[in-house]
This record gives sequence, structure tokens and C-alpha cells, in this order.
Amino acid sequence: MHALIRQGNGKYYVSAVFGYYRDIESEEGHRRYPENIYEPYYVVFDPGKTHLIRWSTMQPDTEYLIPQLLIVDSDRQDWILADDHTGGVHFLTREAADKMIAEGTVPQDILEKCLKIDRGYIYNEYPEVINEKDIENLYWASGGFHDAYIQQQKLLDDGILYLKFDGTWGCTIEVWFWGDLAYSTDSRDAEFSDPYWFGSTVILQNGFVYFVDGEDMRVEDIGEGYCWFRARHMKYHIIPD
Repeated sequence: MHALIRQGNGKYYVSAVFGYYRDIESEEGHRRYPENIYEPYYVVFDPGKTHLIRWSTMQPDTEYLIPQLLIVDSDRQDWILADDHTGGVHFLTREAADKMIAEGTVPQDILEKCLKIDRGYIYNEYPEVINEKDIENLYWASGGFHDAYIQQQKLLDDGILYLKFDGTWGCTIEVWFWGDLAYSTDSRDAEFSDPYWFGSTVILQNGFVYFVDGEDMRVEDIGEGYCWFRARHMKYHIIPD
């Protein structure tokens, strides 16, 4: 797993993610909103890649839900996960990670293992959606486009459709579609209706990629009343806030 670690004002760095945990909650398993939203945290590298740090999932001290990191690679094959989906890389327990973070030191053998994972990933700023893994990565980074809206839409001279989404948590997202293009955005025209998306579905079928403003959609369900796009190709670009 790898993420864009937001530093504010559009600045970020890329880090491998070594764990995801939640602090102890109430006996009921939750606390009243919004306190509990800030309890989950990730274990990631510091900018210099010499220490491990604890990075809260959401930005604290604000009433808004602002992610502090954006997952761009969701692969957790080398993780050990609990039933509640918390866990981390197989060579680093939560207790060990918390101790290293508190003491500000990482044993050389652990550091080398962390660096190997970090250096084994090359971040592509403009990935094309080709397979299901690409779809999963887009969902993680975009939050499923929940609360997103199309800020800019432009059909370029070469026939490529360009979109810019705002409202996505912690970032804006550029999207391009090309090849046998078809689309309908009337249902999200801000002059006549609610422009905000509640969710999205990306589908790969019969050589096309479909993108629609509804959750768990099928191609046969796409029609009037939905904002949708169909093309041979789709790529995107995550721009951290």
C-alpha cells in the first residue's frame, strides 16, 4: 500500500503505508460523531524516509472531513489483517511500530525492509484505468467520488473529453476519456439540478470503460437520470489540496 501524504497547500510526498490502526473506542465500538473520525491512523514514513510516523486519517481541529493522506496503491498482500480490517505489514506489529514512533528510532533491519517496500513502487501521476486493480485504486484515492461535482468539462480539439472534479475529500481530480466517446451530464447540470455526486461506479465491459454517478451500477442500468461516460480509455490525475 502506498499513499500521498498531504502536507497542506498542495504539497505532498509519496510513502509506503506500513499499518492502519484505530485507538481504543468505547464499549459500544464508537463514539459520537465527529470525535471518532479522527481516531484511525496510518503508519508511514516521514518526508526524509528515516523515521516512521503516526499519521491521522483525518485532519484534526476542523469540523470538515479532510483526509490527511490519499491511498493511490491499495495492495495489502504483505499485510496481516484483523477482522476489523486493521493491521500492517507482516514484519511490523502495532506495538513495535508505536514504540519506534514514540522513540523516534527505527532498527536498521526494519528500516531496510520498509525502504525496500517504499522503493519498489513508482508513483504514476496519470494512470489509465485498465483493470479492476486500477478501479480499486481510484476508489480509494477519490473516496468513490462522494460529494464530488464536475467543476470543469471540456471537449478538446483531439476529441478527448476533459473533466475536473472538485468536492472530493482532500483533493481535486482530473479525468480524461477518449475513443468511441459517449456521455450525458444533463442530470448534474448545476443550473437545473443538484451537481453533487453521492457515489460512483467504474465498469470495464466489452472493451469499454463506463463511469457513472451511482453506486453498484450495471451497464444495463445506465440511462436517463444518471450522469455517465463511456469510452475506450480513461485516465485520471489526483491533485492533493
